[in-house]
Amino acid sequence: MGRKERREPRLAARLLEPGPVVLVTTHYRAQPNVMTAAWVIPLSLEPPRIGLAVHPSRLTHEFLTKGEFFALNIVTIEYLPALHLCGLLSGRDTDKFTRAQLHPTDALETDVPVLEEAIAQIECGLAARLSLGDHDLFVGEVLAVAADSELFGDRWLHLEEAPLAHHVGGEWYAALARVYRARLPDEEETEAEDHEASGR
Repeated sequence: MGRKERREPRLAARLLEPGPVVLVTTHYRAQPNVMTAAWVIPLSLEPPRIGLAVHPSRLTHEFLTKGEFFALNIVTIEYLPALHLCGLLSGRDTDKFTRAQLHPTDALETDVPVLEEAIAQIECGLAARLSLGDHDLFVGEVLAVAADSELFGDRWLHLEEAPLAHHVGGEWYAALARVYRARLPDEEETEAEDHEASGR
C-alpha cells in the first residue's frame, strides 16, 4: 500500500459510499479516544458534510459535544480485531489505542489524532447535533481528506487487495472485496471496460 495523499473535501462522500465501518477519533482536554462506528453517512457535497450517529452513553458522544473536531479513519478488514475491540470497550477505563495496537498521529487540519493504520481519513469540524431518538446525529463539515493513492482515485480501487469492513450484526462482519460497473441493458461490455471497473 502507498502513503496517504491529500484529496478534495468533496471526495469524502466517495470514501464512505461503500458503507465501511470506521474508527472515530476525538479528544478533549488532551485525552484522545477512539470508537468504532457503522452508522456514518454522507449528507452534502457542497459544503461537504458527514453524519455520524452516536449513543449518549459513549465517551465519544461526550467528547463530540464538548469538542469541536473529530476524524473518521477507514481501515481494512485486516484490522477487524481492533475494529471490534474499539466498539466494545470504553475509553473511560481503557486506553483503546494501546489495547487495539493502533497508533495515533497528527492530522492535517485539526488537533484530533488520526491513525497510522488508516488507508483514508476524513477530518471534520462539528457543524450541528440533532437528537433523533436513542442516538444523536452529529453533523461534521469536512475540513480535510487524505487517502492511499494506490487504493483510491476518484473512487475506491483495488478492493480485492485491501477489503473494507462492514458490520452485519453482533460480532459478525463482511468484507467488500470487488467492485462491478453497472451497465444499461443495451450497453455492450468490453474487456477494457471490465478491466477498468475492477481497478486492475
